[in-house]
Amino acid sequence: MEDKSTKVSVADQASEPVPYLSVVIRSRNEEKGLRPVFEALQAQRCSFPWEVVVVDNESEDGTRALCNEFNVRVVRIGRNEFTYGRASNLGISNARGTLVLLLSAHSLPVGSYFLESAVSPFSDPAIAAVRCLRSDAEHIKNWYRPIDIQYQSEEDQKRAESGLDWTRNYPAANGCVIRRSVWDQVKYDEEIESGEDKLWASKVLSLGFKIRCCAEAIYIYTRKRRKIDEWKRHNMDYKALYRFSGYVPLPWSRFLLRTLRAILVAPLVAGRHVLETFIWNFCLVTIPWQAKRNHRAGSLREFDRHN
Repeated sequence: MEDKSTKVSVADQASEPVPYLSVVIRSRNEEKGLRPVFEALQAQRCSFPWEVVVVDNESEDGTRALCNEFNVRVVRIGRNEFTYGRASNLGISNARGTLVLLLSAHSLPVGSYFLESAVSPFSDPAIAAVRCLRSDAEHIKNWYRPIDIQYQSEEDQKRAESGLDWTRNYPAANGCVIRRSVWDQVKYDEEIESGEDKLWASKVLSLGFKIRCCAEAIYIYTRKRRKIDEWKRHNMDYKALYRFSGYVPLPWSRFLLRTLRAILVAPLVAGRHVLETFIWNFCLVTIPWQAKRNHRAGSLREFDRHN
């Protein structure tokens, strides 16, 4: 049977006068991460035309040459001008699509129908944004089906945004699609150092729009940060969150309690690690002896019901 879908590669986009979707990627020295992302996009099977716009933050590696190789449009932003919100606004303002996919240089789309799946919810005019799913995200098991976020009142939204869970649920700029006409009403905050995507979603939801958490569009986040870099990033995120919501992640009382608990538990953790390491290594070194024993048939005990 003939496949009637239209495959639009990155290289074909220059000939597309009116793309339905624009893929906007913020980048600084991301040549290594961008190549597989471009290749994954090139493999997409779509029923609509699309384009890629890279917002380049004075890259010093081969990022621009790579963009030329894939015929990707590049918009430049200076190091002293850069904030996440400003870079996103710049990319979207240069995009031509009715919809805009904000994608990280480390967000690798899964499957050849990623773009098609990501934009399909926009048949509902109330949808302002679609959150794509990161495969290793915390609590991803809760998103096995699409879920809509929409509030009936200001009180409902305040209650939902009183803790921290809402920041995990709202779309992130490393993998989400937004409606361009909604962005025309609400721009990303260009001053805050982080969390501009969560703040944008909160403002949009307060206007009565709906956000879809889409179980069909999944991406893999390929960047591996060092522990110290993870701490720095989380620290920046919490600072931004405190500035626009007043959320305090850890009061002094809990800090002291956690410190005391860590001191008391440290010897037990070390002892458990030594014991587990010894048991597992003993199992490995005795494999030849274990293999000589008769194989036992029957179901595995780990599936026995425990009351």
